[in-house]
Amino acid sequence: MEGAFISFDARMSEAEVSLRLAVHLASSGRATTPISVAIDGAQVKVGQTEHFNIVAFMRQLGWLAESTTARWQGVYVNPRASVQIYVHSKSGLGDVTTTLGTGHMFIAEAKKGPLTRSKSSAEYPLLREALGQLLTIEEVPDNALLAVAVPAGERFRELAEGWRNAPLIRRTGIRILTVASSGAIEGW
Repeated sequence: MEGAFISFDARMSEAEVSLRLAVHLASSGRATTPISVAIDGAQVKVGQTEHFNIVAFMRQLGWLAESTTARWQGVYVNPRASVQIYVHSKSGLGDVTTTLGTGHMFIAEAKKGPLTRSKSSAEYPLLREALGQLLTIEEVPDNALLAVAVPAGERFRELAEGWRNAPLIRRTGIRILTVASSGAIEGW
């Protein structure tokens, strides 16, 4: 059921990448504090055009809106998870943030992208952009575990595997996570 929310063009939106990562953190017990997910309102709806129905998506994954400040922003809960997911539209904080069981602050930047290999090689600039956004966050605690999260498409997985071994990626400890439609996350 979790993988059923794939768009017809075999792409995963940034909102979906962020929410699947947050659900994984909550469901796996990795997160010890509520998970903050920042989603730009334009990813959800522009004018009368709805791009991504967060409430329906979260409901499909077993998460219900406990309280909302707007139609899609608010606190989502799941009785099987020990932490809540707070969805908002505040920028500059990282797309997904929480505290991990290790005591580290987790900060991730997410990107949208194709689940099948694109002819234009869109994956390369998208992954570089995510890394650039992560590296320019204004406030990062000393104990932060930093990550970028991208869809688990074939080309993204190839890039992630290669770039995880790049000297500066290894030195900084940045994780490159690939997020599958099934909810599986690779790259921890």
